[in-house]
Amino acid sequence: MRSLTLAAGIALLALPLSAARTATMTLGGPLSQLCYQSALRLDDSTSSLEACTRSLAEESMGDPDRAATYVNRGVLRMIRGNAGAADADFDAALALNRDLSDAWLNKGFLRLRQGHGKDALPLLQEGINRKPQREALAIFARGVAYEQMGEYDSAYADLQRAHQLEPGWALPSEYLADYRVVRR
Repeated sequence: MRSLTLAAGIALLALPLSAARTATMTLGGPLSQLCYQSALRLDDSTSSLEACTRSLAEESMGDPDRAATYVNRGVLRMIRGNAGAADADFDAALALNRDLSDAWLNKGFLRLRQGHGKDALPLLQEGINRKPQREALAIFARGVAYEQMGEYDSAYADLQRAHQLEPGWALPSEYLADYRVVRR
C-alpha cells in the first residue's frame, strides 16, 4: 500500500493538483490499495472515501499501512474541503508513525490551503526533516508558506531550491517569475 503526499493545500493557489504529489510504497489489502489509487487519481467520490474507511475498519494491517491509509483518506477529505476530518486523519497517521513525512506535509498543505502559512511552516519543516520522497515539493510548499507570511527572501530561496532540485517541474519557475531581484 502507498501513502500519498498531495499538495491539495496548494491547489487553492491555482496549482494543478496532479503536479504536486508523491507516493510512499508500503503493503496493504485490496481496499487500502483502492484507497491509494483513488487518492492518486484525485478521485474523491463517495465510493473512494468509503473504500478508505472500510479498509481502516475491516482490513488487518500493520501500523505503517494503517498510517498510510489514514493519510490517503485525509488527502481525499482535503480535496473534498473537509478540513477537520482531513486533519484528524493526518493526526491519526502521526499517532501511528511520527516519522511519516507524508502526514506532516499534508497537514502543512492543509494549513496553506487555509491561508495560514505561519501555522504550515513548522509542519512542513517536520516533513522535510523526515526526508520526503519528493523534496522539491516540500521545499516549494515551505516557500509558499514563507510567501504567505510576507518573508519574501526566504520564499524566493526555497522556490529557487525547489527549481534546482527538479528543474523540469514548471511550478517553481512560474512562482519565481513573479519575483524581481533587486541588488542592494
